[in-house]
Amino acid sequence: MYEPYGEKKRFKINFEGLKEKIKEKTKNLKNIRQNKWAAIIIAIVVITALSAYTGWVSYTGKMTEFESKITILERQITACQNNLTSCFNDLDSTKSDLETSKTEGQKCQIDLQTSKTNLEDCVSEKEDLTMSLGEQEIIAVEWEEKYEDLESDYEKLKDRHKDMECNYAKKVCGSAGMDYYFVEDDEIICCIKQEADFCIEKPSDESDIEEITC
Repeated sequence: MYEPYGEKKRFKINFEGLKEKIKEKTKNLKNIRQNKWAAIIIAIVVITALSAYTGWVSYTGKMTEFESKITILERQITACQNNLTSCFNDLDSTKSDLETSKTEGQKCQIDLQTSKTNLEDCVSEKEDLTMSLGEQEIIAVEWEEKYEDLESDYEKLKDRHKDMECNYAKKVCGSAGMDYYFVEDDEIICCIKQEADFCIEKPSDESDIEEITC
């Protein structure tokens, strides 16, 4: 239940206690004033110490961060130096290969020029040989015609010679009643039959015996 009287009474008591506390504070005011500057100095020292500690911690953290970054950068620099050394080595190797290629290219150019000269000589020689071949073909055709003429003449002479042999055999052997003959050492040998035993002389080969048909 709400009681105004009781609340007023409690307020009065607190007020009096507050007055007593104020009196005590007033008595100690001189001591507070004396210690004021000491408190200020202590506060300043504490604040400075805190600031210095905070700055030192921040500085130490930044130094650690910078050292880590420096270490990373040093490693990157070392890797770059190694890569640069490798690039220089590759460049030297490439220069050497380029010089070798230039030398080989010059040699190939000389070989190409020599091949062109040889090709021109071959073409010229081929033209000469083609011309000579044409002339030789003409000569060959002429000789072939001459050979055919000579062969025809030979066959004619051979037939005439055969006729002469037959006529001679007919004259010599036929008049003696022998109708066969063979020629040996340019001599006509007469035979009664186409058998070696029936010849005046035995032939070297019985197949050489011929009948007189002229």
